[in-house]
Amino acid sequence: MSRILCLCALFSLTVLLSYGSQATTHTPLKILILTSPGVYHNYETQTQALADSVAKRIHTEVDVSLAELERWKNTDFSEGYDVLIYNICMADNQEKALIANLRRQTEELGVPALVIHCAMHSFRGTNLWWPMFGLQTKAHESLRPLTQIQTAPHPILHGIPKQWTVANDELYINLQFEGLALLTVTGQDQKPHVTAWLAYQGATPIFGTTLGHSDETLNDPAFQRLIANAVLFVTDNLSDQGTAPDILDPISDTGNTIITVSAPEDTVFLGELGKDCAYRQLAVAAGPCYLGCILNPLQWGEATQTCKRSCERKLPSSDEIISICSPEAPSFPIAP
Repeated sequence: MSRILCLCALFSLTVLLSYGSQATTHTPLKILILTSPGVYHNYETQTQALADSVAKRIHTEVDVSLAELERWKNTDFSEGYDVLIYNICMADNQEKALIANLRRQTEELGVPALVIHCAMHSFRGTNLWWPMFGLQTKAHESLRPLTQIQTAPHPILHGIPKQWTVANDELYINLQFEGLALLTVTGQDQKPHVTAWLAYQGATPIFGTTLGHSDETLNDPAFQRLIANAVLFVTDNLSDQGTAPDILDPISDTGNTIITVSAPEDTVFLGELGKDCAYRQLAVAAGPCYLGCILNPLQWGEATQTCKRSCERKLPSSDEIISICSPEAPSFPIAP
């Protein structure tokens, strides 16, 4: 009898120790950031800023996929991840098979997603991309401070100041919107334009924000909190009070918050020098045309804007700029 009692006690102790071990084990959220080399944005610093700011608030492991178009088109790249973050800029791309497989990861495989800034202007020459996340937009205002208006209480907005002005960003003009608006900004047209929202594909949530052009925005604590809250919400880890489960408490010593960066051979981030090169290419291609639009005394208001839009047709594609301005390019132009 005593032997049986001892065995029972030993079993109970083993169960308790096992439970205690499981209770204190931190299982990180696995995030895949999809991003681009960067023409209009410094995606190298943005990617690190996104990973770091989320890791301060949530226990995560982040992998980065840089311009892996074949992987994005031909594989279930979302497998093993809790959430995808699209911080891409692919305005010129119209490839149906690529768009379909990107959408498939959320719509069929059920992996939630965040879409940030130029992800909304990606594939904008088609009507194939925006229905996944619910906002169609093809143009934006110039950089300026953007005062955010909270449209309704929501856990994602927990900790976001009611009076929040983003210091320097672009307001994306809404053409069509299907979702739950969280934040809006009054445009120069005096109309409200959604800047943060939720959409659903079946039961799978997608969070979107058109904010995120400038480094100032990426380093804004309110923006960082917004992204972290969104990650928690779409992965079903954010309570109605805006709190996360203890198991996702951030690790104090996170070290390198990005675990892996994968990219096709010879594909790298443009970095600051590459971005400067890109702006020079754009200025050379369209600068004289823009100047003509501005100085023409017969064109005012909408006529000037129409003239500028015609100048944009002279711009080289993002792929052309990347091939010229990549630090890996044989004839990378360093001189100003």
